[in-house]
Amino acid sequence: MATIILRPEKSFPPRNSVVCFDTFTLKPGSNLNISDEAVERLRSHPDFPQYERWGAIEIISPKTEINPNAPQPSELSTMNVDEAEKVIENCPDITKLEGWLVNESRITVRRAINRRVTAIKGGNE
Repeated sequence: MATIILRPEKSFPPRNSVVCFDTFTLKPGSNLNISDEAVERLRSHPDFPQYERWGAIEIISPKTEINPNAPQPSELSTMNVDEAEKVIENCPDITKLEGWLVNESRITVRRAINRRVTAIKGGNE
């Protein structure tokens, strides 16, 4: 079983809704407990490589699950946008996320923080 993270706002054109790969539908955010067979079907889809290049889709195997006790950086300003988004996606702490939001000026990173906070508060994690 794997987790697939979909960031449709990184696709072209950007969107904020589900993405369908033939009969396989992914919702924005974390798609949990996806079977290995479904992951292989997704990887073999002709559109998958482009979504992967855009950074709009990421497959996380069970071995690389999010560790809630992993140390988090105190600032995101020293990171580029892609690194900051990865850190944000792996952060389970709303207080830490909101602290980063106060000091962050990059709109892309601010949106990623807001999406993550919304996902955690909405029980989407």
